[in-house]
Amino acid sequence: MINKDFFEFIEKNKEEDIINLSLRTPRSELNFDLDFALLQIENRKKNFIKLKNFISNPNFIFPDNLAPQQASHQAVAIFHSSLINSCKVLDMTAGLGIDAFTMAFNGNDVTAVELNPLKSKFLEYNAKVLGLQNFNVINADSLEVLKNSSEKFDVIFADPSRRNTENNRLYNLKDCIPDVISNQGLLLESANNVLIKASPLLDLSQTIRDFPTTTALYVVGVKGECKEILIYLNKKLFTEKASIDIFSIDLNTEGEIINLFKTERKKDSLINFPSEIPYINTNELTPGRFILEPSSLIMKIAPWKEICYKFKSKKFSPSSHLFLSDHKPDYFPGRVTRIEKLISKKDRKSFKGFPASVVSKNHPLSSEEIRKDWNLAEGNDFFIYASSIGKTKVFILTNNSQYFP
Repeated sequence: MINKDFFEFIEKNKEEDIINLSLRTPRSELNFDLDFALLQIENRKKNFIKLKNFISNPNFIFPDNLAPQQASHQAVAIFHSSLINSCKVLDMTAGLGIDAFTMAFNGNDVTAVELNPLKSKFLEYNAKVLGLQNFNVINADSLEVLKNSSEKFDVIFADPSRRNTENNRLYNLKDCIPDVISNQGLLLESANNVLIKASPLLDLSQTIRDFPTTTALYVVGVKGECKEILIYLNKKLFTEKASIDIFSIDLNTEGEIINLFKTERKKDSLINFPSEIPYINTNELTPGRFILEPSSLIMKIAPWKEICYKFKSKKFSPSSHLFLSDHKPDYFPGRVTRIEKLISKKDRKSFKGFPASVVSKNHPLSSEEIRKDWNLAEGNDFFIYASSIGKTKVFILTNNSQYFP
């Protein structure tokens, strides 16, 4: 039972250890479910940053422990919502409702479909708690809803479940529920625009092959941590454009874009050809120049040609995703360090106990192997880059001149 005492207990004990709280609380004296109250305290602690805007409402309820794990970070939900304005939206896989609620807050009319009866019940409850009028919940299989309805939507949003019946993680969309690959035709018949949230581990080229009407791809992260691949389908725009837009979007915890990088790929050519990219020689690795190391989000979209031309840099080699520039850029989506010197074989013994971070890119030795072999100390002021220029293996000492968000 959820009542006044239930919420007062949560507020009073919000900082308590739930195991100790469980042991010392007499269940027989309570008029509510203690385990369910402890679940609220636990999830409010765990998701304080991820779902801060929702947790700030003392009456917001988590139906179980899995729902917040599967939910979008509130910053990512804000980004999703920024792509949708004054639309009629169907969320096929509402779950905890973070995306659906955020879209409704942004002025969209949202129909949230959820297969799980308990989650559907709490979607309705939380919508009322949050004061949302433009929000409708359907407890059903979303594919059946689309098959049996003639209703059309401006946008369909789908976040297929990445857990199987044994609660193991899934990454390939064809294994997730609902199967949006096999049913993409149905989705595009029911809406002009389809947004599909997918695992950050997906291969972009394979994703585009799986979804022939892909118009744009977004690699979305929060403070440099990749959270998802967002796939945008639109049959009309796809036929009108000769290329696919690919974005790297890095957000702060409030959902503001702190780093955006865009590239385009022709539909029949989703990779950079080596002939389009300038490469360095070993003798160019001279003190005072700068090494540019792309962020993990940039690594995912692989805009190597654009980095070379936008930042007037050269790539180390086809398989070494590091870049060399004569100048320190005002802005770069990744790490920038200044070269101090090339490290020769005879120099290596002198680095015993030297405090440095190690980065291995296209080198036979891993960062940890180098650290152990050289007996390095931990440090952030200097970096040792291990890489390859053609067939030559190099070690480069750099000064940590600046991090970029």
